[in-house]
Amino acid sequence: MSDLMGISMESSRVAIVGVGGIGEPCADICAQLGAHLILADRAAPQASAARIRGQYGTQVDAHALDMGSVEDVKRFCSAIGDVDALIVTAAILPEERELEPGSPEWEDSFQRVYNINLRGPMLLAQLAMQKMIERKTGRIVLLGSLAGRSGGLLSGAQYASSKGALHTLVRWLALRAASHGVSVNGLAPGATATPMLHNEVVDTRKIPAGRLAQPLEIARVAAFLASPAASYMHGAVVDVNGGACFS
Repeated sequence: MSDLMGISMESSRVAIVGVGGIGEPCADICAQLGAHLILADRAAPQASAARIRGQYGTQVDAHALDMGSVEDVKRFCSAIGDVDALIVTAAILPEERELEPGSPEWEDSFQRVYNINLRGPMLLAQLAMQKMIERKTGRIVLLGSLAGRSGGLLSGAQYASSKGALHTLVRWLALRAASHGVSVNGLAPGATATPMLHNEVVDTRKIPAGRLAQPLEIARVAAFLASPAASYMHGAVVDVNGGACFS
């Protein structure tokens, strides 16, 4: 059935950046669909790679990658070579409420958020896209957020604006890649039960579905966008938020 629906990833090389939270179930799904995986996080996710390799028998490589470092992003892209799909879930959510706007601490936090949430994914996507355009095929998926749609009820200005900018980046990249056989899409998850929200209290009564998303529910959409089944989707930012917001 998966082949019939066009979602087989047999022998595809899929790079997943940001293995914590949503990234790990993305890796599981892609492995189940037959992909060879390249996993990256700030510390090389060797344990996740070993688990997935043992569970699914697929090829899995693990890399350390600091998304806030331009040189590290360039090094990673050079090391992994050509990939058929790139899924970027890496992001940080700072405790902005503890910082005085305009203070040196706030400025440092702002720079770090934008480096990891926007600049790193932008550079990584552009470098991957160049190689995909040469090959006339490829999929890029960037993880945005409901905060980028709504202005952020739980998050501060830094996170919300970085994700709103990422949504715009998805469209900017897609406009330049679509005619070359490369698709760029994103998704905007609502509040999800990941470690990122461990200090947040979410009023689930405000979510029509009445609960937080589970990481697997977001990962399924990301994996779909990275698969051949999404071949005619370009520049979409898919809402996956339990009905909390519609674009």
